[in-house]
Amino acid sequence: MLAALVSASLLGGCGFMHRHFERKNDEYKTAVESRPLEVPPDLDTPNSAGALTVPAVSARAAATPTPGAAPVDANAPGADAGTAAPPPVVAATPGALLSGNGLTVADAVASTWSRVGLALERSGAATIVNRDDAGYTYTVETTGTTTSKPGWFKRAITLGRAGNKTTARVQLTVRVAAEGAGSRVSVEGADDDASRDAARALLQALRDRLS
Repeated sequence: MLAALVSASLLGGCGFMHRHFERKNDEYKTAVESRPLEVPPDLDTPNSAGALTVPAVSARAAATPTPGAAPVDANAPGADAGTAAPPPVVAATPGALLSGNGLTVADAVASTWSRVGLALERSGAATIVNRDDAGYTYTVETTGTTTSKPGWFKRAITLGRAGNKTTARVQLTVRVAAEGAGSRVSVEGADDDASRDAARALLQALRDRLS
């Protein structure tokens, strides 16, 4: 009996599923199309003919410079209203060339003398003890090194390496004078080995600072 009841239930369920899925949906055949939307006759469509029109730039607006930009000379040859003027060319600082016992500088005497003073103060190669504005000179103090030569016997046994180096304090004069279209910087007062060594070091320091 239990098996008969189960079989009857399954057969009933299959019949319900068959009737449910096999049913055709024909409701679309009775659907009615709605009327399209209409604009009322008293309403006008806005005019959009000039909506995307780009206004033309006038000549006066094109010639007006941008705030902060360099002014443009309209009378200059090849100048255009919208072209900015090129930046001014800045001349490089004249350098110094070591020549013999002095420096050749492509600058005026007064300007070179001021530059030499700044170079002496900032390099630390010498201390300025006096300056002559009219004569374009500086009196400076610095140090020089000298080497004493031993006798022939000591040089022979040391293969020429013997020698005592001593440091001496010297006083020199740095002079700026006109030379052609530029100036010449010379160091005066070098009359011994220590002062000559100090003069060479001082000229090299000035050349590095003035170049």
